[in-house]
Parts: sequence; structure tokens; C-alpha cells
Amino acid sequence: MSKSVRTRSATNNSIQQDTLNLCRKLATVPRGMEMLQVLSSDGTAPIVAERAKPLRVFWNADEAQQKEPDGKVKAWLQTAKQVARSKLDGDEKSFDDVDHAAFNAVRNGYFSNAPGTPYAQHDQRLKKATMEWVMRAVAANTPEQATATAPAKSSLPRRLVPTLNKTPFAKSTLDRAYSVGESMGLQSPRKQVDQVISARISMLEETLKNAKGAPGLQLEISAAHAMLDHLKSLEKKGTHLSQVTLKNRDGKSMQSLLKARVQQQRLSQIWDKPDANGKRAVNVLHKAQHIELPPLYSELANSKLSVYEAINRVDEHLREILPPALQPAQSVEEVLDQDLNAAIKLLKTRHLSEKSDIVTFFKPFILESRLRDRLRLGGGGTLGVGLPSLPYSLISPIVSPIFSAEKSRSDEAFAQLFMPILGMEMSFGKARTEAAEVTIGVAAGSAVAEGVGIQAALTGRFTAQETQTSSNLMRFFRTRHKDDEMRGNMLTALDSMVRWDIIDPQKGQRYAGPLEAILARNPEVSVSQIDATSSTRNVAARMALRVPAVRFKDGASDASQTLTPEPSVYVEADRIKETRTETGGFISVVGAKGDTAQQRAGVTANLNFAPIASSATSAEKGANHGVQGQGLGLQLGMSRDLAWALEKNEISPFLIGDKQDADLDRHYSTPRDMQAEITANRDLWLMRCIETLEPDETGNKNTPDNRLRAAIHLDAFEATIKRLGKDSKYCQYNVNYSMKGRAGAEIDGYRGIQAVALQRGDVQTAEKAQQAIDDILLTKETWRPLMLIVRERARDSTVVGWRNLLRWQKLSNIDGQRTAAQFPPP
Repeated sequence: MSKSVRTRSATNNSIQQDTLNLCRKLATVPRGMEMLQVLSSDGTAPIVAERAKPLRVFWNADEAQQKEPDGKVKAWLQTAKQVARSKLDGDEKSFDDVDHAAFNAVRNGYFSNAPGTPYAQHDQRLKKATMEWVMRAVAANTPEQATATAPAKSSLPRRLVPTLNKTPFAKSTLDRAYSVGESMGLQSPRKQVDQVISARISMLEETLKNAKGAPGLQLEISAAHAMLDHLKSLEKKGTHLSQVTLKNRDGKSMQSLLKARVQQQRLSQIWDKPDANGKRAVNVLHKAQHIELPPLYSELANSKLSVYEAINRVDEHLREILPPALQPAQSVEEVLDQDLNAAIKLLKTRHLSEKSDIVTFFKPFILESRLRDRLRLGGGGTLGVGLPSLPYSLISPIVSPIFSAEKSRSDEAFAQLFMPILGMEMSFGKARTEAAEVTIGVAAGSAVAEGVGIQAALTGRFTAQETQTSSNLMRFFRTRHKDDEMRGNMLTALDSMVRWDIIDPQKGQRYAGPLEAILARNPEVSVSQIDATSSTRNVAARMALRVPAVRFKDGASDASQTLTPEPSVYVEADRIKETRTETGGFISVVGAKGDTAQQRAGVTANLNFAPIASSATSAEKGANHGVQGQGLGLQLGMSRDLAWALEKNEISPFLIGDKQDADLDRHYSTPRDMQAEITANRDLWLMRCIETLEPDETGNKNTPDNRLRAAIHLDAFEATIKRLGKDSKYCQYNVNYSMKGRAGAEIDGYRGIQAVALQRGDVQTAEKAQQAIDDILLTKETWRPLMLIVRERARDSTVVGWRNLLRWQKLSNIDGQRTAAQFPPP
């Protein structure tokens, strides 16, 4: 304070004003609240987080008020100050929900809710994700003769442009998301309802078994058995019963099974019971009777009910006709009726019908998610133009060069659920990719018979692309042993985002938008904007063999059709550089960078078909040039990687409040490098495991028992990664180091110097502070072992469209990831 008094200007003699300015400035400096605590009357005690947060919010809002010309925004900031002051005073004053939202908005770095500000932009994007994306998905599945209440389809020109009208919630995308998630052991609404249906079938079979001797009801019981047999046969074929709706063909199958069951019962009655001597007398064989399904089952066969609904109808019917002693027991599902009904509805329609279906879809994934689990849904399209792959040269019967070039732009809307080490995240946004591709090569071959030729081609492809990603992120910080609480918080945040206009606040006026509802109902949420850039350079070589190439003549003209099988082998190498930063958010990643080197080798099998083609014509006598062959080509193909190598290095600095932290990651495609890390630093990893174990009665964790447990855990992990290295070819082995607290505090000191220097315009001092920060990050002692993680990844990418001269394609992408092993164990 003495320095403040000595340096204040002559025109301002107000000590109080100087004090206010100092508090406001400290609120913008890293660990400024700790310095303010030192200057206060309680300076001998360190400040606790419960006090530091509202204190920073108060002074941030106060400074923003001084600069804000809009009266409404000033009033909004004033409510944030009042909530912060109440938390500092420790009183029990009650505030409206929207007042708490204002406090949490300032806590997350949003100092204005006026139109055009980041706060308003994020709110608008969340509305788009929950309304416009859903309406597009619904409209895409609406018949042309739609009802008055059905959402209107977009205009035809807009639907014809694949980069517009994007949604990650398309019907086909959801189906593939179920498959990818379930293949990796993730929970999903489909898997959830499948399990409930299987349990209901088992219970109904038990009821029918007990009712076998009920008089006069054998046809009804046999029909129920036929329906269950039909459903079980579908299940054995891999059909998901949760997505089946009963149709006429199901009725035919049920009738056939009923007929076979009744005939079998009659055949069993051909022989009389044995007499006293053990002899049987043959009954007269009756004429076969026509067998019809009972009315209920005939009705079900054409009802288009879901399997779950059909089983319910049968269950209710049996309760009406069976004696009380034989009636089915009351079913008890593990899922709440409301959640189950919503999931059944979603699976029956197979597409989103309303925005609340977003919660229905993601809820099982959220509640069952584990560390590093990820599910990403994307939908969009690509537009491009290029030179097709033609032999630009003089006509040669044997050798001709190959050249093609293309420029394209892809746009994708995506939704992602992810649980990294930092915490659980959900993001909604868009990605735009600009790409350029050039292919050069040579083809050689000749005809070996009339209409049959053999050709080999060697090509090289060079690709450069850059992806810009912008999205809104909701994050909850991960605390050990509180994962269930974190999952519950994320589910509440998603529900707030989706149903903001339906949910009633606990007190005060209704929410103005999804962002306000999220901030009001989730005090621990961090909301930020991600801006990420990914730059990829790809070099590929491919050798293909086209044999045989069959040409079908079309009359006397030169037009013909060609059919060409084309096996090939390829190798390619990628270099990917990524940057990522977040704006706003109480917890935010700032300045993350990654560098990836990746190589692949594999085989492809293509079937090329040209419905219209003309063969090359050699130069006539006296002419200099002939006529090149032309064709309209279509291709069906598939590829498989045979070898894959990956190395990725990544640093992710992040802020928790105003405190610096960071993660350092190395990713590999084989367990060899992870095993080398364990061997080189075994003692450090054992100590890291001991940190996570329970202490003894004195609070000491480094005990002989814990050291033994840590060694057992590490040996088991090494055996697991050795097995995964043999069994799975698509694992990523991640070595994760975390910044030590002491290093973070040292960096925060330099960040404070840098911030003050920039405020004063002292660029040189700011650069020196940044150099000191970089030196700390490069020091080995800055980092400590945190976690070893093995991840399995799956990807389903579907592209449909045209790619010849012009490129017009629609795309759908699903990315899944799960943790196969980790150390220390969870």
C-alpha cells in the first residue's frame, strides 16, 4: 500500500479509489486473490477456494461495470455482485435462479449478456443444437404428405447443398452410433431396451410353462409361444428387438410357427396311453385342420407396435384370461418407466422426434461412461471440383501417365461426449475442412484377348488439409472417487440445455435461454468455447492391378461398358499438427499443441464399372494424335489396414480458476514404448500408485502393504498390455504426465509479471516472462507421472455421393473410444 500511495497521480488523492483500483487489478492477475488475502486483515491465513471464487467474481463484475455503457448489463452484473457478496458474508439470503446464473456466468469469464457478445453467441449455438439440428433430423424422415404439425422441410436448393442443412442426429447416424458404442462395450438406449425385452421374454416363457395345463386355453398359449419363438429367432439372427416393429411378415412367421406347434401337439396324441401289458393302440388320424392366429395376435401382426409394446399387450391379455394362480408376476425393470418409455419411443421411430430425445440418447452413455470413453456423432457434406483421373498424353498402347487434382471443402456438425482425465465434457459445434489433393502416376498394360486386358498402375498421392473447429463445451472437473456425482451433474446440465423452456425455476422468472438454465442449475459447470486447428499433410503410394478388364460392346457404336476388378496395396504417411485453445470457462485449456506422425500399410479391393465408355483410338496414318479413351466411372470398394504405426506428443496447459496446470501426453501404437517407460521409471510409477491407495490408521500411505499392492497392480497392468499388444491391433498406448503443483505456482508468478507488463505496454518484460515459463515447461522436474492408459478406438465413416470432376458428397462419421486398461487402477 505504501508503494500505491507514493505513485498515485496528483489529480487523484483518493486512497479509497486507489484501493478499489488495486482490488480490480488483482482480480485480473493470476493468483491475485491470494495476494489480496495477504494484504487483508486475515493475511496470516491462506485463502480457501470457497472464498477465493466469489471474491474474484465480485471484483471482475465490479470492473466490468465501470466499463459497461448498457444499463441492463450493468444491472445483470450487479446481481452477480450481490450473490458474490452474500457468499462472502456467509449469509443465507435467497436469490432468484437467474441471479445465480449471472454469478456463474461471471465466474466463467462472461462479463456481458448483451446481443453479439460471446455469452449471446454461445446461447444461440446451444439453441441451434437442441432445436434446429433436431428439426432437420425430424424433417428428413417426414413423408411428403406431412401433417400440419410436422416440421417443414428445408427448401430444395438448401437440401441439395450437402454442406448446408447439417445435423449429427440423422437416422442412419444414430443407428451406427449404437453399433459403434455397443461394439466397444459402451451402454446405449438400444442395448438397454434389448436387455429389458430379453428379461420380459424370459418371464413370459415361465408364465406360459406354468399355464401349460390350463383348460380351454391351449390355442392362446401356443400362439404366445409362437410369438416368443419368432422373436427369439430374430434375436439369434442379430436383429435388435428394441428396433423391431411388427409387420405382416411377422404375422406370417408366427402363424407358421403356431401351425407347427399345434401339429406337433396332435402328433404326440396319436398313440393311446399304454395298457396294463404296456401295449399301445393307434388312434384314428384326424384330418388336418386349418389353424388361424387368435384375434389378438392377428391384430398385433399388423399393428406396427414395437416388440416391447406387443409383449405388454400379450401380458395384459394373459392376466385377463388365466386363473389368478397362473397369472404372470408383476415385471420390475431396472430402468424407470419414464426413461424406458422414452427410449422405446426413440428406438421405434429410429430417429429423433423431439429435442428431449437428445437426453434419452445420451443418458445411458453418460451414466455408464468411464475414464477416456468417447462418443462423437458428426453429419455434413463435401463440395469440390477437380480434374478427373485421365491419361493426359499421346495415345500409347502400353504406357500412359496418370494425373488428377482436386480442391474441396467439407462442413460437419457434431456432438461429442468425452471423459478425459480433466473431467467429463460435452461439446456441440461445427468443423470445416479445406483440402487439396494431387495424384500422379503411371499405368501400363495391354489387351490379352478380345475385350480383356491387364493393367498395372503405380500412383502417388499428396494431400494437404486444414480443419477449423469451433464448439461450445460443458465440463465438470473430475475428482477421485466422485465419478458418479460428476455423471449426475453432466446429465443435469444436458437436461437443462435441452429443456430450458420447460423447466420451472425454483425461484423467480423463467430462463431466457439454455445457457442461463445451465448456469443456474449447475453451480460447478464450466462453459467455454473451443477453437481448434488441425493441419494434415499426407503422402501415399499405391500399386494396383486391373485384371481382367472386361468390355461389353453396345451395338455397332464405339460406346461400351467396362467391368474391372482392381486389387491394390498401399502405404501412406501422415503428419498432423494440432492447436487448441478455449475462451471463457472456469476450467479451460489454453494453448494446447499436438504433433502426430502416423504410417499405414494395407490392401484394397475395388470393383470399377463404367456404364458409358469409349476405348482409345490410335492415330490414323498421316495424323499426329489419336483419340483418348473416356468413361463414366463408378466404384465399389473396401480397404483394410495391415500395419499401423503412431507416435503423438501433446502438451495441454489448462487453468483451474486462475491457477496453472498442464498435462504432457505421449501416444504410441504398440506397448513397446510404454513398457520402456515403465522399466525406466518403475519406482516413480509405484509411488504414483501408492498415492491412490488407502492410508493406514496414522494417515500414512507409504506402507509395506501398499507397496506390495502397488507392485501387484503394476505387474498385472504389464501383463495386460502385453496381451493387448498381441490381441488388438488398434490400441493406443498413452503415457500421461502431470505438472507438479510447485511448478504451476512458479509459472503463475511469471504469468502475473507478464500480465502486468502487457497492461503497461512493456513488451520486453512480457517476452522475458514467457521465456521463463517455456524454460520451466522444458524442465524434467516440472512433471510427475500421473497415468498409463490403453485405449481402443473405433470409427464408422460413410460417404455417399458423386466424385468425378465435381464432388458432391454427404458424410456421416461416428468415433468411439474406450479404456481397455489403466494404471493406477480406478
